[in-house]
Amino acid sequence: MIELKVQTTEEQIKHSEGCLICGRELIYAETGNMQKCIYCGKDQHSNIICPDGHFICDKCHRANGTRMIEVILEKTTLTNPIELAREIMGTPAFHMHGPEHHQLVPATLLVTLRNLGIAIETAQIEDAIVRSGQLPGGICGSWGSCGAALGAGIGLSVLRHLTSLKKEGWGETNRDTGEILQRVGAYGGPRCCKRSTYSALLAAIDILEREELAKFPQEAHATPKCKDFWRNKQCLKLECPYYPQKNK
Repeated sequence: MIELKVQTTEEQIKHSEGCLICGRELIYAETGNMQKCIYCGKDQHSNIICPDGHFICDKCHRANGTRMIEVILEKTTLTNPIELAREIMGTPAFHMHGPEHHQLVPATLLVTLRNLGIAIETAQIEDAIVRSGQLPGGICGSWGSCGAALGAGIGLSVLRHLTSLKKEGWGETNRDTGEILQRVGAYGGPRCCKRSTYSALLAAIDILEREELAKFPQEAHATPKCKDFWRNKQCLKLECPYYPQKNK
């Protein structure tokens, strides 16, 4: 049993990587247990452990990031999902890792598609954010399926007005999500939410153009240079296609 070290309000300064409270390296256990959120006090089953006993539930972890997604989407005119994702990830509300990236992928896909002239209602975008917000943090390891890739699948499902009983698009969307998962998994682990976000979006862009559902600007196909490698202790560096020196 880990003893919780209670901090004062002044000491509870968020870190962008590791434990958001103390900054220590998190432990990713093979099995999880119930933990109490330091902010809302609610219990959540998780295999992610802080050595000092701090725990932040998924809802609190993604709260600021989700709000920032909503704020930026209200005004953006961008048609490049990668550019829009980088703008949002560049805000202080977004951490190095976290389940807010699961919502970022479908949101940026759908909004840029709408900006390209495709008929997508605000209610559909809101629904995609809610659906992808149900994906827990850390599922790239515990579920064997990256939340960013599943988020892209959610975006495709919303775009195609898919339901469990709909024949048209059901098989294609499941196959497309599988293709996106393969693109995310191609570079190996450990996890990096930035790498997964880029890979999922680039795969979804290719799929949408291949199926002639959209035509994105040419720069949407360019390999982005990561701005966050310096704060990722598990960065693959030259093994990652988005590492700056890899792009030279």
